[in-house]
Amino acid sequence: MTGVAATVTLIAATLVLPTAAAAAATGTAAAATAAAADELPAAPLNWTACPFPGAPQGLQCASVQVPVDYAHPRGAKATVTVDRLPATGAHPVGSLFFDPGGPGGSGTGLVYAESLGAGLFTAATREHFDLIGLDPRGVGLSSPVRCDPALLNRQVSLFPTDEAGFQRLVERNRELGRSCRRLTGPLLEHLDTVSAARDLEVLRRALGQGPLNYLGLSYGSQLGATYAELFPGRIRTLALDGALDHSLSTTTLFQDEARAYEDSFGRFVDRCAQDTSCAPPGADLGRLLDDLVAAADRTPIPAPGCVPTGSCRPSVTGEDIRFNLQGLLLFPARQGELARALEQARNGDATAFSSPLATGPSDGEANGSAIAIECLDWPTPIRTLGDLQRLQRLGRTVAPRFGGASQSWTILAGCIGWPAPVVNPPRPATVRHAPPILITNATHDPSTAYPWAVHLARELPSSVLVTREGDGHTSYLARGAARTRDAIDTYLLTGRTPPPGTVYDD
Repeated sequence: MTGVAATVTLIAATLVLPTAAAAAATGTAAAATAAAADELPAAPLNWTACPFPGAPQGLQCASVQVPVDYAHPRGAKATVTVDRLPATGAHPVGSLFFDPGGPGGSGTGLVYAESLGAGLFTAATREHFDLIGLDPRGVGLSSPVRCDPALLNRQVSLFPTDEAGFQRLVERNRELGRSCRRLTGPLLEHLDTVSAARDLEVLRRALGQGPLNYLGLSYGSQLGATYAELFPGRIRTLALDGALDHSLSTTTLFQDEARAYEDSFGRFVDRCAQDTSCAPPGADLGRLLDDLVAAADRTPIPAPGCVPTGSCRPSVTGEDIRFNLQGLLLFPARQGELARALEQARNGDATAFSSPLATGPSDGEANGSAIAIECLDWPTPIRTLGDLQRLQRLGRTVAPRFGGASQSWTILAGCIGWPAPVVNPPRPATVRHAPPILITNATHDPSTAYPWAVHLARELPSSVLVTREGDGHTSYLARGAARTRDAIDTYLLTGRTPPPGTVYDD
C-alpha cells in the first residue's frame, strides 16, 4: 500500500517508471517466468519430528524451498513448512491442506493443538484425511517476518485527531516496515497471496498425492480462491469457509466489515438480554460498553493479568476495547466470556481487551506477518489527515458504536507509509474449468461480511454458496450439531456440494 504523499514522492523520485507498453511487456514476461517456475520439479517432502513441546510421535513436519520471487525462480529461496497428523481411519481419502486465516494464522499450530486433543476438527475429517497444517510464507514455522519488537509494541492511535497524531502514525508505520525489511530481507516484498498460492502448488506436488484437497477459513478462503485462479485443473476439493473477496476495494472492505461487526454486537446484546447465564438480569451491555470506552479514553483501565508475564499491555484504552472486542465476537459459544469481560472491565480489570506485546522479532502472538501480507495485497487510499478523517466519518456512519474499528481499518491506517509496494491489488478473479468449489458463510459474521460470500460465489463459476443463517465467524470450527459443517465434511469426502441456494439455520 502506497503511503502518504511524502512517501509517494520519495518512491517516485527513486524509481524509473517504464512506458505503459514496456510495463505490460515486463509484467507478461514476469508472469510467464512465474508460470514456468510452477512446473519446476519438487523434491518429495522429508517428514521429521516437529519442534513443538510435547508433540506426539505421530505429528510430523516437513519443509520445502520456494523462490522468494517467482519471477526469479532460481534466485533467493524461502522455506515453507507444514505439519501432518495422520488420519484415524484405515483407508484415508488423502491429505487435506488447512489454512486457518489471518493473514498470519498458523495452520501448523492448530494441527499441533489437534494432535494434543483439542478436538477442533470433526471426526469425519480426522477419519478420512491426513491433516496438513499450512504456515504460509512469513508465518509460524515457515521463513518468518521479523521486525523490531520495540516498534511492534510502540502504541499510536489508529484514529488520530490532529496532524501531529497523524504524523506519529505514519512515522511508526514507516519505521516498523523498514525494520521488518532489514530483519526479514527481500521476502518482505514477496509475502503476497499469489506467491503463497504458488507455494501451495509446490507443496501439493512435493506431497505426491494428486489433486489438492483444501480447507481455508477466512483469509484462507482468499488463498484458496487465488490457487483456483492459478491452478484450476489441480483441485479435487476446495472448501472456503468465511469468504474474503479480494475483488473489493479496501474502502468497501472496511465499510462492509464495520457494519457487520456492529450488527454482530447488537445481536449479542439482544441474545444476552434473553439469557440469564450470559449477563446479570437487566444488564444493559450496550450501555456498559459505551461507558467503558468513554472512561478508558479518559484514563486507561488496568489489565492486571498482563503484568506477571509482560505478554500484553498493562492498561487498555477505549480504542483497544473497540478493536479487540471483535475477536470475542467470533464464536457465539463465547458470548458468556464476552459478557464477563465487560463486567470485569467495569470492575477495573480490562485484561480481556489488552493487546499482545512482542517479546522478540518473530513473536508467536505479536509479530509483523499480518500487516506485512496485508500491505502487499490491499492499497490504502489515505495520504493525508483529511483522507483519514473522511473515512472515519464513513466508519461512524455505518458503525456508530465502534466507529469503524475493525481489522479492515488496521489495513487502511496501518499501511500508510509502509515501505513495500502493493504487488497484488484487488481485482476480479478469473477462474475457468475448476471442479465444484464450496463457499460457506454466516449471515451475521462479525468479520467476513456475508455480501463478500455472495460476490465471491459470482466470481467462481463452479462454486456453490451455502448460507448459514446465524452468527459467528466461519462454520467449520463451530461447536455442537451444525448442518453447515456437515456439508463441508460431505463435500471434502465426496466432492459433492449441496444444491445451489442452500440455507441452513444453525
